[in-house]
Amino acid sequence: MAEPTPQPVPPPAERGGYRFVLSARWLRYIALAIVAAVACGFLANWQDHRRAARDAEIERIETNYHGAARPLPEVLPDRTAPLPVDAEWAKVAVTGSYDPGATVLARNRSLQNQAGFYVVVPLVLDSGDTIAVVRGWVPTTSEGSAPDPTALPAPPAGEVDVEMWLRPRQDASGDSNPPGLIRAIDPDAIPGMDSPVTEAYGQLSAEDPAPADDGLTPLPPPSTDPGSHLSYTFQWIVFGIMILAGVVYAARREKRALDAARSEEAADAAPTEYVVVDKAALTRGGRRSAGASTGGGRYGEGRTTRPGRAAPRSPQSSRSKQSSRSPQRQRTEEELEDALLDSQGY
Repeated sequence: MAEPTPQPVPPPAERGGYRFVLSARWLRYIALAIVAAVACGFLANWQDHRRAARDAEIERIETNYHGAARPLPEVLPDRTAPLPVDAEWAKVAVTGSYDPGATVLARNRSLQNQAGFYVVVPLVLDSGDTIAVVRGWVPTTSEGSAPDPTALPAPPAGEVDVEMWLRPRQDASGDSNPPGLIRAIDPDAIPGMDSPVTEAYGQLSAEDPAPADDGLTPLPPPSTDPGSHLSYTFQWIVFGIMILAGVVYAARREKRALDAARSEEAADAAPTEYVVVDKAALTRGGRRSAGASTGGGRYGEGRTTRPGRAAPRSPQSSRSKQSSRSPQRQRTEEELEDALLDSQGY
């Protein structure tokens, strides 16, 4: 019978380590992971810049929107000059008179999920310049059409003191609008404005005297929601880390699989050692296997028996003895053989 001898498992240093990552396949994986991680880093940086820009815009809105009103020439000395970025939502005070006959409606303006229009009326200043003022919002009619401008609440007549927030003009180039309607609030697209303030318009804050018919809905304050830029920044950073960590995890798994395969191959290739047992000796001395190991008893007469080594016998005698044994005798010999091997630790 044979019993395999356990082979020692080679240490990690002898099992190849992580040298497989230098293969062409793994080098491609690593290169793609690095490119993806770098792309995530750029996207995270882009979102962080957007977050910083939005924070600066919110700070400017809160400062200007709730600040004190200043004269228009102080904020915008040249009526044709672009509105400075830091002057957006600046509150200014002017004096003039409205021109209700030139009222137009800015379409596609919703408020609280309801379709409607901004009511835009030119205001002729004491200086002779004209600035467009958004006085409020009106909903669409029950038929879904624009209301008649002549049926809208009229602005105060005569000279009026107006406080308003300055907003940059919108580009109306390419717009095609029916009479009395505009899409973008662009002073160049509003008819009847002489010497207009070309790069800005106003959003009404207060009028003095107040209008007799206050039927327009005031516009809400600007949004100061910071948005999701900060969370997107962290998400892109996490994505980049997960990509690199995934490559490391995959490399560790492949290393464990390769080590297991090498250990299995080494166990299969190990030589098998056999123990030779004399069945005749087992038949004669199997019932007192304990005494045989100590050298006492009848069998051997004081000689120590060694498993796997038997007294030489002639082939003829062995064949004659084997042929004379019955099947029942052979089964008994197998049982004695198993009992002796178990008692001696084989």
